[in-house]
Amino acid sequence: MSRADLPIVDIHTHIGHLPGVVGDVYRAEDLLYIAEHEGAEYMLASSASVTTIGRQYGMAEVSDMVQRYGDRLGGMLWVNPHDPAWSDDVPQAKALGFRGIKTHPVLDHYAVTREALDAVFSCARDNAWPILTHTGDDGTPTSASCYAPLIEAYPDVVLILAHLRLEAIPLAKRHENIYLDTTYMDPVRVELGVDALGPDKILFGSDACEGFDVGRPPGRVRPRRSYAALVAGYRERGISNAALEKVLYTNARQLFGLV
Repeated sequence: MSRADLPIVDIHTHIGHLPGVVGDVYRAEDLLYIAEHEGAEYMLASSASVTTIGRQYGMAEVSDMVQRYGDRLGGMLWVNPHDPAWSDDVPQAKALGFRGIKTHPVLDHYAVTREALDAVFSCARDNAWPILTHTGDDGTPTSASCYAPLIEAYPDVVLILAHLRLEAIPLAKRHENIYLDTTYMDPVRVELGVDALGPDKILFGSDACEGFDVGRPPGRVRPRRSYAALVAGYRERGISNAALEKVLYTNARQLFGLV
């Protein structure tokens, strides 16, 4: 197994029971296997079990992960605003040093509006937590442009619009607090993002463990992926090592306060 030849901070990973296939579950140890065999120095992870099983189950998974492996795996608090008790987990997340908030309006079935997310953005502002959110396809009720009112209302909340949608590029260009990530985007889209915004506005994410070798058969077979292959694809599009250093690790270290 080849390793990436640059340091990597992967801001977008998951543990827990993934949606779609019963038994498709990943543990903290699976992320560590990827990190140790493929070269990631740090990963930020939320638990998909919040959406497939329940908030308390998922919170317990991430809390245990951070307590055991916090030097390599950082916790992200998955918030489903449908759950009236989601904020009950905030004190524990603060005590354990969680790094931010993860939201997924597609899986949790809500449109992106201020009514739905004001309390979540307020929590992020109060705790100086970045928000990493899934953005749906352009033009849908969960697309990047739907966040514009929230961006205007919370200019001091760092918002990372995952999956580098085209609608997200103008938002990141106009607003200092908006960033994009590379998760599940092909190298051509990443090249377009770097060209449009410069490398300072883009962070590396993978959605590991899906498609990665974790040393055991997966619950759901996905096309094979690796950090080395992803980095090679970016280089093939002409993205320089200086730009890659920012995308792969420097930006994340600065944004999430990593040593």
